[in-house]
Amino acid sequence: MPTVTLPSKPDAPVAYELFQGDATSSLLVVCLNGLGLPQGVWKPTIELIQQSNLSPKPWILTYDRYGQGNSPRDPRESWPNKDPGYAHTLDDVTDDLHELIQILSPDRCSRIVFVNNSIGAHVARRYADRYPTIVEGILFLDSNPGNTDYASIWPNPKGPSFNLEQMTPPGTSLDVYEAAYTKMTTIFASDAKNSEGFDRREIKNILPDPSKPKLKGSKTSDKGPWVTVVGHELEQFSKEEWVMMKVPLGMARMYTQPIWEKYNEGLCGLTDPDRAKGPLIAPKCGHFIQKDNPPFVAEQLEEIIKKVESSH
Repeated sequence: MPTVTLPSKPDAPVAYELFQGDATSSLLVVCLNGLGLPQGVWKPTIELIQQSNLSPKPWILTYDRYGQGNSPRDPRESWPNKDPGYAHTLDDVTDDLHELIQILSPDRCSRIVFVNNSIGAHVARRYADRYPTIVEGILFLDSNPGNTDYASIWPNPKGPSFNLEQMTPPGTSLDVYEAAYTKMTTIFASDAKNSEGFDRREIKNILPDPSKPKLKGSKTSDKGPWVTVVGHELEQFSKEEWVMMKVPLGMARMYTQPIWEKYNEGLCGLTDPDRAKGPLIAPKCGHFIQKDNPPFVAEQLEEIIKKVESSH
């Protein structure tokens, strides 16, 4: 896999792939990973875009942030002002991405479409806010609700008002619920450390509202970017949570899903009503929509690209 060195970090080459489009295209599609899966998961979707009848075909960039996939650890880890385990903040990630795009695609750095999964949503929003009129489209795939966490959503089994029968799915044992609660509130807490070193502690303060700040995506008007918001299929997500985290079936329906649906509805408010689509439900998809259903992702991405080009 090719690598490129950022001038600000000469000893830490970033792993990437740049899929060539048509020479006449000025558009760059950038795929933003979540915490869970590296850049290779986007390839089936990209192949479908390349095989489509899009004309001109855009150029497409995938990359691994520092600390994930084929990229090395973030050099910031050794900086004296960094807390151990918190290598890069949301703005650090945005800075690196901007630098990467400028180096790899200087001729296509002023017209961008993001497709992002999970925590990648925050990167897309922050980039679009910091660089107005550059991001002309965003495809959100099961965005991480960064303004809350499981400790705020699920009932605490140690709380004085906790009632197992009333507050959990039928047949759930206390041991199973306590184990799931401990795991989910620990792993997904905003201050929890992760293998990448992504510092999530300030995300809920930077982006407390899913519909604000409003984004500016047009160079010729006050219009926002074209936005499509996609969520997981509840049944598939619930099965995934049970397999991966031993979360009792039914917990997502009772607690997580209402919050997630409200968050996705909010994301549609980042742009003008006539430029927002969704929230949609990705068929047969859990959290990693780009892995579970590449044809669906390619279909939605192709539609956004056509909208962007038609309004350019």
